[in-house]
Amino acid sequence: MRLIDPAALGTRFAVPAGTAAEVLAALEAHGLGVARARVAARLGNPDPFALRAALAEAPGAEVRAHAGEPMDPDRLEAALVAAGPDPGLAGLFAFHRPGPRVRAVPTDGGVHPWLRWRAEPPPPYVPGPAQRWTTAELGDESIATVRCFCAVRGGLALGSDYGLTLWQRGSFRPFPWPRGARREARRVEAMAATGRLLSIATQQALVTWDFEGEPKVRKHAPDQEEGWDEAAAMHASGDRLLIGWRTHLEGGQGPADVIAFAADPEGVVYAGTRAGELHVVDGGGPVRQFVVGKGRPVRHLAFALGRLWVAAGGELHCFDGASWAREPGEPGALGVDERGRLWAVRDGRVALREGEGWRDVATPVARPWALGFAGGSVWVGGVGEVARLRG
Repeated sequence: MRLIDPAALGTRFAVPAGTAAEVLAALEAHGLGVARARVAARLGNPDPFALRAALAEAPGAEVRAHAGEPMDPDRLEAALVAAGPDPGLAGLFAFHRPGPRVRAVPTDGGVHPWLRWRAEPPPPYVPGPAQRWTTAELGDESIATVRCFCAVRGGLALGSDYGLTLWQRGSFRPFPWPRGARREARRVEAMAATGRLLSIATQQALVTWDFEGEPKVRKHAPDQEEGWDEAAAMHASGDRLLIGWRTHLEGGQGPADVIAFAADPEGVVYAGTRAGELHVVDGGGPVRQFVVGKGRPVRHLAFALGRLWVAAGGELHCFDGASWAREPGEPGALGVDERGRLWAVRDGRVALREGEGWRDVATPVARPWALGFAGGSVWVGGVGEVARLRG
């Protein structure tokens, strides 16, 4: 009878004795099937257990027990992502549990067929009435650029390079900045809402507000270069808040200098860095490196239409769960509306993804910069103005 020795296959985790089928079941039960590990495998960084392939190929073989590190799911996930690419092994883990908007679909060919993400097509966009305001009408500076949005209860927060405005119950009102806050302390870089708390990263501080009392302000900490840290991106999932600082990632395990986040329907969070790397948060090292070089970051991420979309290196890349594709032209913004439709700012115009192409959507904003989604509407921020598109 065939004998499988885990030590000879290089695994560093504890493995029980038994038949290959029994051991394989034990590995699955101890965390090898978690969503982040599967995603990491599909991205090209598979399970480090060569043992896994051996067990699958010879289920009746006897397995020698191996003393090693305990099978802690969190540590397993980190090892899965940190491992080097091996398409043969990666195929064993290429599975994405079906959900309300995602199905796993086998592809053709290969010993271990990949499974792709596929989403139900979103409803078509039928243009409705559009509204436009100048930033002065919002109560902001007339020359302000609306740079980011954040959906909040009953409305939307609109952040600019001069301040923050709230749209609630059909009207705008200014954010209650602490008295004496200078322009640098009011330049909004990123926002996220967790429960009833709005978190705002400005050029100088992290501000939190419960929509009732006074905002709380925490100045940025010093860095290691006689300067101050910076926060460029935020992502909220329930009560969990991720903040991409220039020096570190707050709220999870991941790289420094994250400037873009996105999450799939399973809750797996992706992070893009200023250095052009794509990471799975809480997953270990980078899973893909895009263009290397100064000024070539992963600027925007989005998950829509069953694909992960990455704006980097002057192109738009997408990953469908099995393979990467790319098209020329790097969007200036990416976003997903409440109905699952993918939007972008392309060549100074607002566009909607339809099939394998883009359709320009009429908008009264002359120089669009950012996209936001709330209340069934698409919001477009620009230089000195903002628009609301319904439909």
